[in-house]
Amino acid sequence: MSTLGTALAAITLADAAPGAVVVSPLAFLTSMDFRDWLQLGLLFVVLYLFLRFLRRTIAGAIFRGPAMLSWIVILGVFLLLQQLGLDVLNEIFRGAFPILILALVVTFQIELRHGIARLGRRGLLRRFLDREAPEAPEIRVVDEIIRAVTDFARKRVGALIAIERNIDLGTYIDTGVPMDSLIRAETLDTIFNTDTVLHDGAVIVRGDRIAAAGCILPLTERPQLARTYGTRHRAAIGLSEQSDAVILVVSEERGQIHLVERGEMTPHADAKWLRGVLNVVFAEKHGVAPRTQDAAA
Repeated sequence: MSTLGTALAAITLADAAPGAVVVSPLAFLTSMDFRDWLQLGLLFVVLYLFLRFLRRTIAGAIFRGPAMLSWIVILGVFLLLQQLGLDVLNEIFRGAFPILILALVVTFQIELRHGIARLGRRGLLRRFLDREAPEAPEIRVVDEIIRAVTDFARKRVGALIAIERNIDLGTYIDTGVPMDSLIRAETLDTIFNTDTVLHDGAVIVRGDRIAAAGCILPLTERPQLARTYGTRHRAAIGLSEQSDAVILVVSEERGQIHLVERGEMTPHADAKWLRGVLNVVFAEKHGVAPRTQDAAA
C-alpha cells in the first residue's frame, strides 16, 4: 500500500477505534510520496479539463455544479470502500464506473459532437495564428453588424442576431439553415427581408461567420414579458437565460435596437454604444480588443 493509502487507513482507524492516534492533515500531506502526488495531479487535470469542457456547453452551464459534486462524491466513495475493505461493494463500484463514464458520454453526446467538430475547424496552429492578428476581421465583423442593425432600425425591419461566446450554441444552430458565410450587411439584409423564408428566425454568429439562419430560439418563461414584448424579444431573453450569448433585436414596430445579455434587455441601443459592447465581445475570443473609430449613431 502506498503512503497515501496508509495515511487514509490510519485516519479511518482513528475514527473507528476510540483512543487511536489521529493523523493530522499536515502529517497526512507530508506522508505522501511522489507517486501519490502524481496520481492526485492527474486526477485533478482530468477533472479540470472535463469541467472546462462543460463550461462551454449549454448543458454544462446547467449541470456544472452537480457534475463537480458528483465527481467528488464518487472519488470519496471509491477511497472509502478501499480503506474499509468492503470488497463486494468495491467490486460493484469498479464495475459501475465504466457505466458512469458511458452515461456521461450519452448525456453530452450533442455537446461532444459539436466540440469535436469545432476542433476540426479550428486547429491549435490556426488558433495561435488568430491570436497574433485578430483585429482586422473583428473590426470588419463589428462594422458589418452595426451597419446592418442600424439600417434595419431605420427601415423598421425586424431582426434577431445571436452572437455565440463561450457556451456552444450548436443545439440551436442545428434548428436553422447552415450558412457558414462571411458576415456582411448585405447578407443580413437578404436574410431578414420579409420575402424570404428565413426572416422570422434568428441568425447565429459563430466567430467571424454566420453559422446559420432561420434558427429557433427558446422563449423565456417569464409570463410578465409576454404582455410587453413580441416573439423576437422573448426568444432573445430566453436564449440569454440559457447561455452567455449576446443577442441583438430590432423591433419592426418601433424601429428600436435592443441588446439582450444574461436575461437583461437594454433598450434604445445606439450605434456608438453597441460598437463598444461588440468590441468587447469579439475581443474576448482573441484576447485583443479591436481598434476602430466610433460610428455615428
